[in-house]
Amino acid sequence: MVNSCKVLCSFLILLICENERSPEQRLNQMKREMKRIFLRKQQSQKASCLANGYLPIKALVIVLLVTSIITIYVNKKFVYRTPIHFSRTTESGVEVCNFSDFQVIEPGSAFLYSAYIDDRHARDVSLANTSTGAVVRLLVYYLRTIDATSRWKCRLFYSGQTDHIVDTPILAVTDLDEASTRRFLVAMVVCDFPKTPPHYVLRSASLANRNHSVPFRENSVCVVDLRNSSSSLSKSTNQDRFHGILYKDSSRTETNDAKGNHKDNRSTQDIYDVSFTVCTSPIHGKYYKIEDIVNFIEVNRFFGAEKFVFYVDNNTNPKLINCFEAYRKKGIVELYSFTPTVCDGLHYHGQIVSISDCAYRTMYRTRYLINQDPDEVIVPLKTDSWTSMLKAIHSRVRNPDLIASYSFRNQFFPLKAPDDIASLNNTLIRRYNIKALLKTSKENYIHPHVTRSKVMARPERILMWHVHLIHPKNVIRRNDTVHFTSPVDALLFHYRSVPKNGKLLTERRMLKFTDSLIDRVQTGMNLCSGAN
Repeated sequence: MVNSCKVLCSFLILLICENERSPEQRLNQMKREMKRIFLRKQQSQKASCLANGYLPIKALVIVLLVTSIITIYVNKKFVYRTPIHFSRTTESGVEVCNFSDFQVIEPGSAFLYSAYIDDRHARDVSLANTSTGAVVRLLVYYLRTIDATSRWKCRLFYSGQTDHIVDTPILAVTDLDEASTRRFLVAMVVCDFPKTPPHYVLRSASLANRNHSVPFRENSVCVVDLRNSSSSLSKSTNQDRFHGILYKDSSRTETNDAKGNHKDNRSTQDIYDVSFTVCTSPIHGKYYKIEDIVNFIEVNRFFGAEKFVFYVDNNTNPKLINCFEAYRKKGIVELYSFTPTVCDGLHYHGQIVSISDCAYRTMYRTRYLINQDPDEVIVPLKTDSWTSMLKAIHSRVRNPDLIASYSFRNQFFPLKAPDDIASLNNTLIRRYNIKALLKTSKENYIHPHVTRSKVMARPERILMWHVHLIHPKNVIRRNDTVHFTSPVDALLFHYRSVPKNGKLLTERRMLKFTDSLIDRVQTGMNLCSGAN
């Protein structure tokens, strides 16, 4: 038994010392330690154990140890991951959320990320059936076997003269996941937003078991009120300012020019903070380097992007986080902690959660939102900016105001293809690995819309946002449309390692902007170098 205690102590010391290691390093170290101890004891004590009848006891101890180790490892990897914290702030810098990252609703089964008060007339629930003409939308993911409506109720936490807690029913649950066979379901849970006493403000929300009477505020997330979203024109409420945009648009002054083309006399900046915002899939692990992110930011900024929203896992390279922070201090980047508590069975590290959250988080703050990966960029082929590209598209459409989203077809630029000779001789292009200038060989095949395509859309006109498309049923205004952009006007350039697919073509479109892109990327790299 003394030797068994030594084995147990050895594993306890191992577990204490390996807290700073990655899950993979922990598991490998455990395997090596187990093998070493078992081989040593098998050689030295086999005869003694058989003679004294200790084999069953030893076997029991080993089984208990292995079970405990596996349990601790699984909990560390999947349940008790401590997220990094980034304050969720308004444009004025005022913190609006004291919570960060995913909150556990049921350990190992259900997790909540964010909540929004929404008063748009959407198709998933009738506002006539609500108490106040608004709902609270919760972004969650949970085991597909759970029936959310019968299992949970919405729990709302108010602040005022005293704390106030209200339980409300779930009005609707919408499946956001395109991969319906996965273990976890990503969903939008819609809750009633009840009337409350004067001077009480809804601060946070959560889900609670219908049979559970004890309120837990620790697993709630702060609520963002879209009716009072921060904007450059904060003197009037968004409900008033955007009523025309969402419904009749009576506040707009529109005319036709001498040729009869549609003309909007109101500037974008009159109502939105920025014209173009870019969101990405969650950043996690060691896949992206600083140069990849700087290239992504600066190439998109060249075409018109003004704001970027990044969702960052707690295992991301600290130097990359410092780079994000440097851009954040410039007002270019918003950064949010995003560490899914359980990833096994969740599509692409919770990509659908981050996409949906970004659409609601930027609503009423940006005119257009683009969701794309860091190795992608929407490239106008007839003009030099997104603004002029849209202007050209609108000139050919009878009523461009009815376009809620734009779909862009994907074309791969294989990373294994040879670098362009003209760019290869440029020291700065090689130093910063500017793929947009190095890789000018593309596949002959252009993927159709909905397959690998990406979307630019008006956030306040979209109910649900999917990875590669906006479903017509998820457009808020019934007459709004999805515009399938012609590959003559623009394409999604996708720089990625892919198997060879037929003959490669040469596309030197990006070389037209060589000097500007080099200057931008060099400035961005210097910014990030100073942060590290």
